[in-house]
Amino acid sequence: MWLEKTIKQHTALCGYIAATLYLLINNTVNALSVWTEHNRDGVSTTQLWEPFVWEYTSALSLLVLIPMLVALFQHYPINTTPPLKQVMVHIASSLVFSLCHVLLMVGLRHLAYTWMQGHYDFGDYYQEFWYEYRKDLLSYLFIFFIFHSAKWVLESSSDYEQQEVPLIQPPSQFLVKKHGEEHLIKVSEIEWYEASGNYVNLHSKGRIYPLRETLNSLSNRLATAHVTRVHRRFTVNEHKIKSVRFASSGDGIITLESGVEVNLSRRYKSDFKLALESPKT
Repeated sequence: MWLEKTIKQHTALCGYIAATLYLLINNTVNALSVWTEHNRDGVSTTQLWEPFVWEYTSALSLLVLIPMLVALFQHYPINTTPPLKQVMVHIASSLVFSLCHVLLMVGLRHLAYTWMQGHYDFGDYYQEFWYEYRKDLLSYLFIFFIFHSAKWVLESSSDYEQQEVPLIQPPSQFLVKKHGEEHLIKVSEIEWYEASGNYVNLHSKGRIYPLRETLNSLSNRLATAHVTRVHRRFTVNEHKIKSVRFASSGDGIITLESGVEVNLSRRYKSDFKLALESPKT
């Protein structure tokens, strides 16, 4: 799936975009709520743009600081950093984070109010800082939780993908019964395979041996043995191909070493070319 692939390739960028969208939506709702509260009695000295400045400057400041928090969390992984050190580091970091958030936020608000020819008063900095710190601490812990949860999920997914999957070896030969006799036919000696109902005719050294199996099932079993589907009715041994020629329609003709010609359907053309380009063993 393209989305899953994109997230794995650009995890940090996707996470940052998700955080931006979340803050945009959340702070827009907050701004509208503040505006509603200020106008509940029908009389308000607050202009419509002000709640949006308050909320968006807070969100923008937070987005600036998130990469720094991520770098900090990476530098002090919870699985290797001693617990006491973890606590001390995060207490100090949350205070610095809140201080930076408040200073950036207030600075941006002053710029916005100056632009709008207004005046912004943050209030008593000492008192307001501790008020903001309570909210910033929750944001800090939330980002901490999201970071480590995402890291755990990605590492678990990576470990699962890297687990060795036992390879199912394709058969090297078939035991085929024909005219009351059993014949041992080597896969390497089979030139091509032809669907015939619930059977597949194995063409080897100018002879035909019927095998009770569907062509689709057999082609899948022999995919790693350089046996490639080229038509709804035919599959060929790549090692036995002498030449291929294509028509303007997109179809083709495969000439085998024995001189036999097998139709190549344009439906299987791309997969067939990829198979021929893969290393032969």
